[in-house]
Amino acid sequence: MRLSTGLFVLSALVYTACGPKNTTLPEAVGPTVVAPQNLFLRSAFDTDPSAYLGRFVPQGEENIDETSAMPLTCSKHLTMKKIDGGGVMYDELFNASSQASASVGVPMVASVEAGGGRSSIVRVKYTLTEKMVAAPEDPAAFESCCKQAPDQCTELYVGEFVAGTGEVYYEVSSGGGVDANGISPQGVTGDIEIKHGVTWKRGVQFPNPVYFAFKTTKNHWKADVAASGCGDWTDGPPKSSQGHYFVGISRSHAAEADARTEALTSGREQVVRYLAESIQTGSVQIASTSGATDQLTTSLESEKLLHSASEGVASLVKDESWCVEEEATPGGTLRVAKVLMFLPKEDEAAAGTAAVEALSKPDGADDASK
Repeated sequence: MRLSTGLFVLSALVYTACGPKNTTLPEAVGPTVVAPQNLFLRSAFDTDPSAYLGRFVPQGEENIDETSAMPLTCSKHLTMKKIDGGGVMYDELFNASSQASASVGVPMVASVEAGGGRSSIVRVKYTLTEKMVAAPEDPAAFESCCKQAPDQCTELYVGEFVAGTGEVYYEVSSGGGVDANGISPQGVTGDIEIKHGVTWKRGVQFPNPVYFAFKTTKNHWKADVAASGCGDWTDGPPKSSQGHYFVGISRSHAAEADARTEALTSGREQVVRYLAESIQTGSVQIASTSGATDQLTTSLESEKLLHSASEGVASLVKDESWCVEEEATPGGTLRVAKVLMFLPKEDEAAAGTAAVEALSKPDGADDASK
């Protein structure tokens, strides 16, 4: 360590005494620059971006900007509020889509990784003047919209716009430096700064307050419900203020169709058990039917009755996600199916009535008399 330190000091003295004035200094070394996944530079700056607020980002979109977001039916439940920025000064990193990069003259730089996918990174020094924020005015109505029309909301929406004055910097060399005379490498001129181990050049400036960036907001209702494949919901049903979830699981079957059918039956039978308990405790009121509670309670003790009651609720319980797991055995591949099912709270009374009525049909009546 002492030897290397001495060599460094000696080389520095030699450089000072004899070195050429325009020799480039050693490159600065720093971590890979990564911007937060929800911060984005806008493709165009203006003073009123409200038309884009509350729009949903298409599922799987990587090259995100506000113009790629879509207004969907559930956007109507997101209302706007303006918040004073207080003049706070920031120096932050933002993702910039290919369109946003082109619109402000920022070259795409492969050496800098973006948090949001096919993007470049820009650095923005700004003074915050105002924020425009979108949030559900009625969270229950927003949640209900996403549950009833899952194609009308996605996992992300444009939840905030940021306004202020400032300047955008872009990378001119990864880890590059300036020479002894303060001249930047490769003939680059203008305002140069080194930060995060990267050489930045000042580009676009906005001296008057404009909305220059936006943030995406995670839609928790969509994320909880629309998990595809064998997601977290297979370990237990998610919670919802708009109803109840159930996870139906099949036994092992050689045919996937048989596994799926049994998983549906399993989920519907759980619904019947839930309804029987809810009717008994009075939390669910159904149409006046003689012995309704007794009929449903009895059905829990008979496999045939339980199946009959579950058939009655089939049209009111929606299957929202599927998972099929395969297992190799000496006798061939076996499959276990799992299904996430949802019963809206507003349909519980109708489902209870339908379950009881299913037991009153000839087959159910015959089974009940045995």
